[in-house]
Amino acid sequence: LDLAKGLVNAEGGPLIDIQATAEAFLSSNRVQETTAFLLEALKENKEEHAYLQTKLFEINLIGGAPQVADAIMQQGIFTHYDRVHVGKMCERAGLWQRAAEHYTEIADIKRVFKNSHQMNPEFVVTYFGKLNRDQSISLLKDMMARGPSNMQVCVEVAKKYHDELGSQNLVEVFESHKATEGLYYYLGSIVNHSEDPYVHFKYIQSSCLLGQFKEAERVCRDSNIYNAEEVKDYLKSSKLPDPRPLIHVCDRFDYVDELTEYLYLNSLLQYVEVYVTRVS
Repeated sequence: LDLAKGLVNAEGGPLIDIQATAEAFLSSNRVQETTAFLLEALKENKEEHAYLQTKLFEINLIGGAPQVADAIMQQGIFTHYDRVHVGKMCERAGLWQRAAEHYTEIADIKRVFKNSHQMNPEFVVTYFGKLNRDQSISLLKDMMARGPSNMQVCVEVAKKYHDELGSQNLVEVFESHKATEGLYYYLGSIVNHSEDPYVHFKYIQSSCLLGQFKEAERVCRDSNIYNAEEVKDYLKSSKLPDPRPLIHVCDRFDYVDELTEYLYLNSLLQYVEVYVTRVS
């Protein structure tokens, strides 16, 4: 091995054929020596060595030393190898994050992300920064469809890339998978600085669906962004056990007659006193 390293590093260029020497080591099943030799011979990261760079990863990923391939990738010293081929081998070896790093096609990415529960959540969130809007929404839908285990990381993705992906798209992802809790936490992180009436309405709605009436009441009382008629109509149709969110909307936007009628028809007259003493 030391002789081979010396010959490949000779002044004026290698005195041996790199590929033939590597194959000679491999013919004796000496994966470790082959790896050490190729790391030395390919260290200049030349495009002409793309095949041998691919071979270096292949012998470790297939030959039972995926941790060695992982360590080499971590160094980032090789850039000319066949990325899709190596990505597939990473996938077979269970190196899900490395596989994801090597793919650009959404079908490949979705397949690897079926194992997202075995990935570092920070990696998953950061990975979405590489994707375009359509890819991101498609991948989020795919992850949400696999159940609640992915919800927390999907919420973090929605929070981080809210501006890029758009609130309407993100709300639809959560709603289409009946993930009201995820929707509530996502919108809760942006509602206080959002000027989008849709965000405020959906946050009030998700708060009510989860029984978070104090939050619904807070936004109905303090927000100047939401569409008052839309919120009023929703709150009336929901027939909440606690009408205080509705009371605030009706008081602020002059729907007092509707409020009085609603409280009377729904046997909530005790809240008239609440309205008089606390709201006004």
